[in-house]
Amino acid sequence: MPLLTIFCHNAPMTTRIVQNLGKNLEFLRKSRGLTQSKLANASGIPRTTLSYIESGQGNPTLKILSALASALGVSIEELLSPPRPSCLLMKECNLKRQARARGQAEIITLLPDPIPGLQFERLNLKPSSLIMGIPHSKGTKEYFTCTQGRISVSVEGQDYILEAGDVLAFPGDRKHAYRNLEMIESQGISIVVLHV
Repeated sequence: MPLLTIFCHNAPMTTRIVQNLGKNLEFLRKSRGLTQSKLANASGIPRTTLSYIESGQGNPTLKILSALASALGVSIEELLSPPRPSCLLMKECNLKRQARARGQAEIITLLPDPIPGLQFERLNLKPSSLIMGIPHSKGTKEYFTCTQGRISVSVEGQDYILEAGDVLAFPGDRKHAYRNLEMIESQGISIVVLHV
């Protein structure tokens, strides 16, 4: 897909869908090395119709959409959905944040799109703060990396002291807690692989 896609979100929904279809159809066709003539032969749709659809002005029937999707090996939904950029820059100020432990800790979600079975978060811990972890479902693994300061991770009462760069792998389904051992903010990255 294109590196950056810009759409006017004030346009009517049908206009946006038709524009999405045109861009997606052209991208999918070209990525498969097909000319409009070759795709026309494969789908049974006239080349002029394809050209009109790719221009972002066509309004094809469900039968035509189905034929195009089948010829390209994709779903109709993929043909109509907004093209997704291959790169997405998430600025620090736009990341999802959650305050915990009465404001003594902050959890920042680092994945812009949910990935089933995976959580990726940064923990910011104020000086000497303690945050209780929430046990996950049975079989879950957690990987915690201290990125700044010193953090004690307690798992079922056993304490592990992590300094910047250290990693602790532990069963995420157990009782656990994180304590900042410094008089300045400490940070860590938590990767949780859920058992599915």
